Amino acid sequence: ANSHCSIEATESISRSLFYSQTSFPPSYKSPALSLLCSQSCSGLVSMSFMVDHHIMGPSSYRKARPASVSSSGFHSQRRRLTYSQPSSIDSLETFNGDMTRRSEKEILQALNDRFAGYIDKVRNLEMHNRNLEAEAAALRQSQAGRSSVGEHYERELGDLRGLLQQLTGEKARAVVEHDHLEEDIQHLRGRLEDEARNREELEAAARAMKKYAEDCRLARMELDKKLCALEEEADFLKKNHEEEVAELLAQIQGAQVSFDMRDALKADVTSALREIRSQLDSHASKSATHAEEWYQVRMERLSEAAKSNQDAIRGSQEEIAEYRRQLQSRIIELETLRGTKESLERQRMESEDRHQDDINSLQVKDMAKNAHLSLFLRFLLRDYQELLNVKMALDIEIAAYRLVRVKNRTVTKSWYPGRGPCSSFLNTLTSLSIACSAITLKYARCGKIIHSESAGMGRKGIN
Repeated sequence: ANSHCSIEATESISRSLFYSQTSFPPSYKSPALSLLCSQSCSGLVSMSFMVDHHIMGPSSYRKARPASVSSSGFHSQRRRLTYSQPSSIDSLETFNGDMTRRSEKEILQALNDRFAGYIDKVRNLEMHNRNLEAEAAALRQSQAGRSSVGEHYERELGDLRGLLQQLTGEKARAVVEHDHLEEDIQHLRGRLEDEARNREELEAAARAMKKYAEDCRLARMELDKKLCALEEEADFLKKNHEEEVAELLAQIQGAQVSFDMRDALKADVTSALREIRSQLDSHASKSATHAEEWYQVRMERLSEAAKSNQDAIRGSQEEIAEYRRQLQSRIIELETLRGTKESLERQRMESEDRHQDDINSLQVKDMAKNAHLSLFLRFLLRDYQELLNVKMALDIEIAAYRLVRVKNRTVTKSWYPGRGPCSSFLNTLTSLSIACSAITLKYARCGKIIHSESAGMGRKGIN
């Protein structure tokens, strides 16, 4: 009964481990399964030795004969063992005879082959476990690098925001200064229009003064002509007077008047001529003096008016030139400020584009990291579920072996006192169940941590 219990337990745990291992995909072996398989293999090896030494005995090697036992599974063997199980203590001799007829060597060889396969699987799982640990380390490093990249991004974003605020302040100051310049330009344009009107008025006054000066020149020429005519008339009158005097003298001489009468007449004529000449000279001198004085007065007035007008025109021209220079300088400053404003606008747009590109790239990286973490979390959850299934299977096996142990405790004590292969195997299964529970809790904790980290990274990416 003890040997049947041990072999059946060995078959059952090997079959459960074989099914649990072969049902997993080869690329998604969990790290916990390597520990489970290694402990199971050690338990199975110890169980096989216990079967060899405590149950079968060394004489079974000599009494064994070949039997058709396949190494591909435990089902046929279990059926044969189950069908040949005795129902009472009286059938132990028949059971021992059946066991001696089996080839223990072939059974051990089959078990060793399966153990070798399990060991290979354990090695593969350990290698995959190391790969997963390296991937987890790389993921932690990438998360650490991502946190540093996030800090650098936040610092760069703060600098860009400061620069944007500075550019906004400079833009506001430039807009205010632009408004002031526009007001100054409007004021200067008003003054320029006023000065243009004043200039037109002064030019009209200058044209009027030129016309008046031309009229004065024409009047002077007319007066010069009149003066020439008067001088010619005076010369003509003088010549006529002299001719008349000569004729009178000739008449006087021809009349042969007396000497006294001639002297008196001569004196009267001479005095009359002298008086007439003096009157003509005084009249001519008065006319010339009056004309000269009038001409001088008019010329002085015209020269003073022309001088004042020239001074006003010169001052207006200088003021217009000064306004033109100020307007040119204001236009140059306005063009400079406009160019500065356009350059600042371009810099702001470029910085906004770079900022948007950085945000888009970081969002893409966050999405990729979240997808990778979600995939990794899905794999962990799958391994966690498979490990739960293995734990449940082990719990079922432990319960079954405990039931078998309770049923066969008296038989074990009566036949092999002090020996308990089922107890040691049950302890092995219990340790495997405890290890599965610890690994399950570890997987659950790891899954929660990764899920919280992925959720935090997702919220940061959204922000």
